[in-house]
Amino acid sequence: MVLASLSPPGRARCRPQMECRALRVSFFFPAYYDEPTVEPLALLADEVLGELVDEHEIIIVDDASPDRSGEIADGLAERNPRVRVIHHEENRGYGQALWSGLSAARYEWVAFTDGDMQYDVRELGPFVRRARAGADAVVGYKIHRAEGWRRELTSRAYNLVVRSLFGLPMRDVDCAFKLLRTDLLSGYRLSTEYTEAFLMVEVLYRAHRRGARIVELPVSHRERPWGESRCFTWRTTRRLAWYAARGAVVGRLLGAWA
Repeated sequence: MVLASLSPPGRARCRPQMECRALRVSFFFPAYYDEPTVEPLALLADEVLGELVDEHEIIIVDDASPDRSGEIADGLAERNPRVRVIHHEENRGYGQALWSGLSAARYEWVAFTDGDMQYDVRELGPFVRRARAGADAVVGYKIHRAEGWRRELTSRAYNLVVRSLFGLPMRDVDCAFKLLRTDLLSGYRLSTEYTEAFLMVEVLYRAHRRGARIVELPVSHRERPWGESRCFTWRTTRRLAWYAARGAVVGRLLGAWA
């Protein structure tokens, strides 16, 4: 695996010896209490991808959101054939929402972000250019975390644990801004029913083991335009600790994630 950490991107071009690959991208985001951002995010992603890639689709994963997120998503799908909606009958958690989006991807590449618009999909340009130039996965890392020093400290601790237990040389494994080849997800089933973001640790670990070329790029991170984050609670922390311990033993030491 080759891993590159790049400074804030300028315009990337294919080198003469590289193949400038055509891209068809399935883009998705989970929606849970994201009523105000579902439509603007989907419209912006549709516009951005229309300028960047050859073909694309937008998948909205409604994780049984109690607000109007699912209803708004259905309205978008009725008006735009590039938009699809997946509805969970009951809330399954962030990890399962991610897996639903990844599994539903029809194209050779899959990209995702969160539904709260803390990330700017207009920053997908450098990700697409790196994919065209030969990367198998392009993963973001936050230049600065918007929620303050407590969340920054928690995130740094989590990523340190992941790097130590799994040997993944990545700055920010849980950054919700990624572009992956869909064939990196083929040939296996996830080893547990994740409800949290730890799902991406297993996905990236398996990609790393397969020799994927993974590139890291910096992305901006901003305050939520509305509401509050529900990501990190004591319950979530306990689950992540269990997933990490289980994955380190079963996945890495016993080779189940080979």
